Amino acid sequence: MSDKSLIMELFIGKKLMTEKEVPQILTTQAKDNVTVEESLVINKVASEEDIAKTYCDYFKVPLITNEEFTKQVEKAYELARLLPERFARANKVVALEKKDDSLRVAVINPSEIFIVQEIYLYTGLKVVLNVGTISAITNALNTLYGERDEVKELASGLLPAGKGEGEEESEEDVLDLNKPIPATRETQVVLFVNKMFETSIQQRASDIHIEPYAEEIRIRFRIDGILNEVPPPPKSMFIPLISRIKILSKLDIAEKRIPQDGSLTMRYNDVKIDVRVSTCPTVYGEKMVMRILNKAKLPLDFEKLGFGKQQLDSFIRGINCPNGLIYVTGPTGSGKSTTLYTALQMLNSPEKNIMTVEDPVEYKFHGINQVQVKPKVGLTFQSALRSFLRQDPDIIMLGETRDAETAEICLRAALTGHLVLSTLHTNDALSSISRLEDMGIEPFLLASTLRVVEAQRLIRRLCPNCKQSYAPTPDMIRKYGFSESDVLYTHVGCEQCNGLGYKGRVGIYEVIFISPAISDMIQRREPLPALVAQAKREGMHFLFDVGLDKVREGTTSLEEVVTVAAVGE
Repeated sequence: MSDKSLIMELFIGKKLMTEKEVPQILTTQAKDNVTVEESLVINKVASEEDIAKTYCDYFKVPLITNEEFTKQVEKAYELARLLPERFARANKVVALEKKDDSLRVAVINPSEIFIVQEIYLYTGLKVVLNVGTISAITNALNTLYGERDEVKELASGLLPAGKGEGEEESEEDVLDLNKPIPATRETQVVLFVNKMFETSIQQRASDIHIEPYAEEIRIRFRIDGILNEVPPPPKSMFIPLISRIKILSKLDIAEKRIPQDGSLTMRYNDVKIDVRVSTCPTVYGEKMVMRILNKAKLPLDFEKLGFGKQQLDSFIRGINCPNGLIYVTGPTGSGKSTTLYTALQMLNSPEKNIMTVEDPVEYKFHGINQVQVKPKVGLTFQSALRSFLRQDPDIIMLGETRDAETAEICLRAALTGHLVLSTLHTNDALSSISRLEDMGIEPFLLASTLRVVEAQRLIRRLCPNCKQSYAPTPDMIRKYGFSESDVLYTHVGCEQCNGLGYKGRVGIYEVIFISPAISDMIQRREPLPALVAQAKREGMHFLFDVGLDKVREGTTSLEEVVTVAAVGE
């Protein structure tokens, strides 16, 4: 069909228009941001009645007359609540009559089958299509929802309907995965979504990826940091699948051109689990990624996180300081937020005023004042931090130090008697000093405020059921410092670990407490190698060395540590 829509193909077949008129129709459609049917009317190629009758003849669906339409709309105010206003206006659809388990609706273009699927997901009712003229449906929408004020809509941002700002999820908003669903043809997509979530929880997935391609859908779970493909549904289920999750997440299912972010809450075995949802338009449709935030599985205990005695003593010494800066560093997905939350939970008491600013707030905790940044309304990291300083805080946590202005406010807060915890993206702990200096922080100020810099990685644990022992080779002994008596383990794979050889993850940590000697070196602008040498002299353990200790303990494999923790010579 090339660029021509179905209605143009039908008109050309009936000799009601010619191929030469197609470019003008498409130009008007794009320029005036209208439907192809409206463009045909604007260019006087066809009347509204011609378009409606042509669709009716082709699809063998009833045409609703303007008089009947007016009578039905007068009775349809209650039905208008079944469909969100923005969806109804965007797709030019009007609910006319509910009878038993079916809903009669009027549309302009019955060829857009996805509209039928989405109406069913909203209402749970079988959809019976009627065709109406453009003006009849436009007038009906204005009657049901009021005249459209586009300036007001743009100003208000057209927030999707759902829970208001700061409101908790009601029980009706929680997706209960244990609740039985009637196994009918219409509920196939609902069953698939529930089963997908249930399986992801059972397999300890942190993320679910839904990706459209030309001929298929790909679904992957991120388990222990690695993406694993799972059996996908047929491609025909893609739009209903994405629409179902959008509805649960309070996203706009009519908007497919721009990225959207939302969230939903589900219950599985009496445990509530939050899911953060993100969409991104691709050439084959919207890619969706869901981050599963299971607070019940959050190990808010330093020893469970994998801290060794030396690292834990240094870190606790730092967070117990009455003021100063503490930085946790590492790549995305290395567990930095979990470390900060664990520290805050340890410090949390009625005597302390703890405030955080995050983007996004992943987990919510009692006794901690958490702020979600909203750049669109001017609530940025910087504005929130400035406000915090007028809120009498004892401890401030900043999700990430992203720029010089944020770093400067953190420094100012630390200088005025506050304990400030934040994160940076650096390869190792001491590189954070160079990173902060690059942001314009004066070394003498940094030397007086910095208390602890910590770097971390997450490494996979060997499956205890199938891991296999072996003796280190002479090359390993020479290169990594193993002894001949050491027993090392490698991954094999079994049913319990889904053939991966690994099950679960544990952190490895490099914690540098800023001693007087290191502080003096920072003030004198000593280079990074000199700082590393001093830290070694003070007995501090570095990431790769801590990883090798985990290998000696039999917790992980040498291959895993070399892959994850080697940060360069």
